Amino acid sequence: MASPNFLNDLLVEALSPILEPLSELTPTSFSYHHPTSHVPSDKVPTIHSVVTQRKSQLAALDDHISLLNHALDKLQNIQARLKEKRAIVQESLTFHEALASPTRCSLPSELLGEIFLRCLPRTNYVTPSSDECPLVLTRVCRHWRAVALSTPRLWASLSISLSRADTTSGDEYKHWLEKARSVPLSIRVVHDMDHSDGKEPLSIQWLRPFLGRCSDLWWHGPPVQGLLDNSVQSLSRFQVTFHKANFLVSIPSPMPQLRSAVLQSHTYDLRSLRSIDLPWHQLLDLKIQFALVNSATFLQVIGLCTQVQRVSVSSICVDASPQTDLQPFPLIGTVNHSIRRLEVNVIRVGLGNLFEALTLPALEELVIRFCSPDGHPWPHKQFSAFVTRSKCPLKLLTIHRNKGANSHVTEYLKMLPGLKMVV
Repeated sequence: MASPNFLNDLLVEALSPILEPLSELTPTSFSYHHPTSHVPSDKVPTIHSVVTQRKSQLAALDDHISLLNHALDKLQNIQARLKEKRAIVQESLTFHEALASPTRCSLPSELLGEIFLRCLPRTNYVTPSSDECPLVLTRVCRHWRAVALSTPRLWASLSISLSRADTTSGDEYKHWLEKARSVPLSIRVVHDMDHSDGKEPLSIQWLRPFLGRCSDLWWHGPPVQGLLDNSVQSLSRFQVTFHKANFLVSIPSPMPQLRSAVLQSHTYDLRSLRSIDLPWHQLLDLKIQFALVNSATFLQVIGLCTQVQRVSVSSICVDASPQTDLQPFPLIGTVNHSIRRLEVNVIRVGLGNLFEALTLPALEELVIRFCSPDGHPWPHKQFSAFVTRSKCPLKLLTIHRNKGANSHVTEYLKMLPGLKMVV
């Protein structure tokens, strides 16, 4: 962009030829005569010559004025464009100054807090880290720190390691959860302490009041006797994962809000419900994941869960192999009027026996996964009888790792109009 001085010099240079004729406009010998004065006849031709010259000068000046007016119009257009560009630059300057100085942010604290919530890690249980949200927000500036600390939902999710808490009596986790105030909590407790006697260590007494505020709790590790007694009134989702210890879930206190349960142990066989005490009749969602699940036990659960709508079980053992020491067939017939979605992972032959025992009138989606690809025949006869008996509005049937059902697709589509089948 040219400098202002350069443009000024260029303008003067362009106007100089226009102004030069004015300097030549000198008075004539008749300038002092009055227009009504008598002029000798021999002077008339000279006067006519002056008149002709003045007309020529006027025409030239009119042309120069016209050109100058045209140039001024262009300059005004340039000026308008320069002002427009200046406004854009000024707006960008203001925006970037605000970015560089968060304390000058004009966003309301409530809106800024909502933005902070969108920055939380995509997990149900946040692991504290100084380099991640929400802790990192408290280190930007005083304004952001104040907003973060006054947004309780930022602190309502937490993953707790009991071994880490043991060194500080849980102070780090307590200070975190206290910031959540009265907001319902989502907590994952990882029991990674050496704790073989089953008694509750004094070092986790601090955890009790926070468990009482949980709507979502995942207990990961050996059970602690009595820890959850009378402290889970607001619990709506409960997940428990055991690996090394025998599976034990016993919560004698009422859980009126509980609607979802996840039971996991990939090293333990679920052969009965003697070690599990849950309000089965309240559940809407249930997931059971064990190394093996006894078919009879699974049917017992289905019978107890009178309101459950979504069930997932893995890995169900549907035969009576002597090596498993599980209850032999025949299975007891079970009817459930609430299940809409059922997902089953099958580890051995005998799925047909399960179909023979089940009646699910509300079933809309069925997912069957075989752990061994094409290792077991598809129980077409038992499945057809199950569908006919249930009279269910099945809309989606998915069968993984078993191609035996391919030859029956046409028949199933006729049996269930509107069915979508994935094999």
